[in-house]
Amino acid sequence: MPDGAVTSPLPHTGSLSERIARRTSALELNSTFFFTLSLAAIEGGVVAVFAKQTWAASAPERQLNVCVALLGAMSELANILSFIWSSAGQGRRLVPFINSLQFAAIALITVIAFLPETPTGLYLLVVFALAARSCWSGIITLRTSAWRANYPPKTRAKIIGRLSVVQVFVVAGTGSALGLLLDRNPDLFRVVLPVLCAFSLLAVWSYGKIRVRREDRLLNSAANPIMKPWQGPMVVLKVLRSDRRYAQFMLCMFVLGFGNLMLPPIVVITMRDEFHYGYFRSILATSSVPAVVQLLFIPFWARFLDHAHVVRFRSIHSWVFVAGSFTFMLSALLHQVALVYAGAAVMGIGYAGGSLAWNLGHVDFSPPSETSRYMATHVTLNGVRGLLAPLASVSCYELLQAWRLDAALWMFVAAFFVNAVGAAGFVWLRVAMGAEAARVRRGA
Repeated sequence: MPDGAVTSPLPHTGSLSERIARRTSALELNSTFFFTLSLAAIEGGVVAVFAKQTWAASAPERQLNVCVALLGAMSELANILSFIWSSAGQGRRLVPFINSLQFAAIALITVIAFLPETPTGLYLLVVFALAARSCWSGIITLRTSAWRANYPPKTRAKIIGRLSVVQVFVVAGTGSALGLLLDRNPDLFRVVLPVLCAFSLLAVWSYGKIRVRREDRLLNSAANPIMKPWQGPMVVLKVLRSDRRYAQFMLCMFVLGFGNLMLPPIVVITMRDEFHYGYFRSILATSSVPAVVQLLFIPFWARFLDHAHVVRFRSIHSWVFVAGSFTFMLSALLHQVALVYAGAAVMGIGYAGGSLAWNLGHVDFSPPSETSRYMATHVTLNGVRGLLAPLASVSCYELLQAWRLDAALWMFVAAFFVNAVGAAGFVWLRVAMGAEAARVRRGA
């Protein structure tokens, strides 16, 4: 096993299934660690700062800001492809298919190191980053089947939690290290990125040694695909039409998520254009600080969500995002960069709860047989707002600048009010659902 390997969270005793899970989790933890070394380079808060800083002198400002908006929302944009990956994975052996997606993502990230610092290079950065994030979206979509097959229910959450912790820490650490290096010499990305990608090949090797238990049975059960890729939009409409309360919940989520996604591109632009900060201090605000705070607050929100319907949870949790956007608004009003970092920390508290509700909330609405379709509806709508919100935010920012107004301040004000409407919507929905919002069904 390579140096730096991560040990399994499972004890060294137990049944055959637990011993297999222990070996598998060790391999997957190693794969997650090494793969995230390259994935960190295209994490939204990192790659958006990279583009803004690197192409500031060589690309038109308006086009650059639009690309920054798209890059910052890459993870949400890639979610639109969730239906495609679900169908593409049907009837295929999971590990080789996931290996191919890992290798493709690493290759696409490597190419970024050789892009010219011209407008064409900037546009290609968006294309390659989106393609790489799409591969990662496929990995996320498909690996849940391997988790279900390989990890016993009583240890599955613990193992997946460890994977998340490793990934967040590597993203935060690698992103910060990249920022420090690029502040010293921006051309270092042409060397550092290929080196990170070379180490990430160890992830392909490590994951390739995983075996999916009873995979032949899984392949036989997948003989008839659940849905074709082009059926995805119709499934979304069917779910929303058949479940009025879930449609209302999705509307509130869309509004709140729209406000949250308006913020990142404006923060990236503000850190350079208003405060004249470089790579490292910008990446701290957009990626590292929210990531570390998120890890610290996940246990707090987990205890709350375990005993609360997701509507009740969101009716309280959503106000953290309102507080975060208000803090950003104050940073622009008072021109205090410390408040930018404070706002990033508050948003990290919100992301901690959001990451939990994202994975479990739909279960409070869906019948057991419809869980995957409810989740797919949520993921798809997240992708739609991931496309619309950043573009709307940057477009309005450019328009306000043309009118010689304080564009950053007014965009933070707009995000604050959108978030407040979304949070108020959850409060309204909680009241409207009454006793229904007091029941928790996901444990059934």
